[in-house]
Amino acid sequence: MQNNMKDLKDLYTSGESSMTIDEIVDVVLSTKSGYIKGIGYGPKPNTTRATQRRTTELEDSLKKAKQEAASAQNELQK
Repeated sequence: MQNNMKDLKDLYTSGESSMTIDEIVDVVLSTKSGYIKGIGYGPKPNTTRATQRRTTELEDSLKKAKQEAASAQNELQK
């Protein structure tokens, strides 16, 4: 495994490969728990009830702001 990673690193640093560091890690270690596609390795997003509740609150706030903006736009057009 270490030789494979060294070979890929040499390819990457020589400019012969268009692989990113994350792609090299995927090839050598394979994807596994803790990997988030497009983000990389790290902690998984928090999806607790508190987070879901906060998301709902933010969505409601956004809807309210959009309605107020539309109302203000209508008032300006009058």
